[in-house]
Amino acid sequence: MKPVFRLTLSSVGNPDFGQDPRRPVSPHESSEVETLSAAAHAVRRYIERYRLGGGNLPTVMVFEGNRVVARISYNGRIWLPPEDGWNDSDPDDWKRWHPMDRLQ
Repeated sequence: MKPVFRLTLSSVGNPDFGQDPRRPVSPHESSEVETLSAAAHAVRRYIERYRLGGGNLPTVMVFEGNRVVARISYNGRIWLPPEDGWNDSDPDDWKRWHPMDRLQ
């Protein structure tokens, strides 16, 4: 099967541990995967490889083409967007995303 989804993995410094939040603590990595589950596994491997904490991982967006189809959180949970879209400038918008496991 040909990879369908694309994600970029990166990190930021965690000021709670004296790290500069403007500087990454690990290299950026791009990944192409066939499933959303594989995307979540790629995120967890990246976290483990670089020993990142929750404060080091920015939101991971999963793309299909140029469209965001999911977000993956630090714990590997896959979040699907609301059907009517979302607004990243709204700080409460994340509450409208739904965990994938609840929809299956």
